[in-house]
Amino acid sequence: MALSLKPRGRSSGEPNIPTASMGDIAFLIIIFFMTTSIFSREKGLKIVLPEKGAETKIKSENILTVAVSQSGQVLIGDRIVSVPEVSSIVTEQLGKNPDLAIALRVSRRAPYQTMIEVFDQLKVAKAERVSLMPVQEEGQ
Repeated sequence: MALSLKPRGRSSGEPNIPTASMGDIAFLIIIFFMTTSIFSREKGLKIVLPEKGAETKIKSENILTVAVSQSGQVLIGDRIVSVPEVSSIVTEQLGKNPDLAIALRVSRRAPYQTMIEVFDQLKVAKAERVSLMPVQEEGQ
């Protein structure tokens, strides 16, 4: 009787890994990660816009104009200030007049970064009533 090293009933072919359910497994893994992942929140300016056609009349003494010129200079009223000074000046003005609305007038050619920095300073000062408006420049 000869000894055979091969087990009975098996062929000598390559071993196979069944891949019939691989698509189902991949789909379940995708769903698992989609449902357990935390998506980053949108970054940017949070602005609550008024309803269409909603217009509010504000007395001129309740408006503080903050302007950014095309060269990047920041003006509060007629006074040139640095960006870090904006929050302290606006906080002081809001302390004197809680009904104060800020009119942020930005030149179309002003550096975008300066406008964002001024807007951030207004948020630091807790100014809730801010109106963004472009400056009409000569030649337009």
